Amino acid sequence: MFRYIIAPLIGALIGYCTNCIAVKMLFRPRREKYILGHRIPLTPGAVPKGKSRLARAVGEVISTYLVTDKDIESRALAGETEDAIVDRAMELLHADIDSGFRAATNSEEEYEALTGKLDDIVTERISDDVRSINFADIIKEKGGQIINEQLGGSMIGMFLNPETVRGLLGSISDNMGVYISEHCYKFLAPEVSINMGKLRRDNVYNIMTGAGVSDDELRAKIREIYRKTVRAVVPEVISKLDIAGMVRRKIDDMEVEQLEDMVMEVMRKELNTIVNLGALIGFLLGLINLIF
Repeated sequence: MFRYIIAPLIGALIGYCTNCIAVKMLFRPRREKYILGHRIPLTPGAVPKGKSRLARAVGEVISTYLVTDKDIESRALAGETEDAIVDRAMELLHADIDSGFRAATNSEEEYEALTGKLDDIVTERISDDVRSINFADIIKEKGGQIINEQLGGSMIGMFLNPETVRGLLGSISDNMGVYISEHCYKFLAPEVSINMGKLRRDNVYNIMTGAGVSDDELRAKIREIYRKTVRAVVPEVISKLDIAGMVRRKIDDMEVEQLEDMVMEVMRKELNTIVNLGALIGFLLGLINLIF
């Protein structure tokens, strides 16, 4: 009986050992071996020898088929992702504006400097707008009309002819214009600072809804902005990331031992199946040889 099964068992052993050695030789020897200055054939193993080619091929496959701008865009625009982004944006809109300024600074001194600079910019902008108003012409025109309406027909009005009124108003308006131009920043700064402080203690959500924008409209606008941003930014970001190059460099920088551990972690079951399949084929060939 034993002589009938010895051939299949030997065939199974040969098949198992052959495939086991073949799998091992994918990674071993890990470096070139020499005898008397001559490199031993089949050293290093297939993977160490072709690591650069493997790295390039894996990088191209990942960037071409696995991680594309369309894949990332579709994932970014998936319903659950959009909902999460909108919800997070709404949370940020409910946070007081001041918290954003404090998050952007590392100390109370930086915070005071930042908010103070912002107050100065707003005050200066308003002051420029105030200075651009021609107060002299407004006072001359409107002031003359008011005086004529109020004093017309009175005794004082009889002594104040239009030329006298215009002369008085011209002198007053010119001086007022100069005074406003020189002092408007000083007058505006305290009020701007107070109101900017109130604004920072509020949140964007309250400001928007106070302006008549509903919660649903705000969510729809955030969703629209997010979609436009994703469609505009993702292709550019993917092209600049150079995923194929990143993967290639990562694999090139790996030691052979690391690469073997990574491959074995992913394909251990499949490689063991190949080894076991060698034993099965060897056993079957042994049976066939026995029969024929």
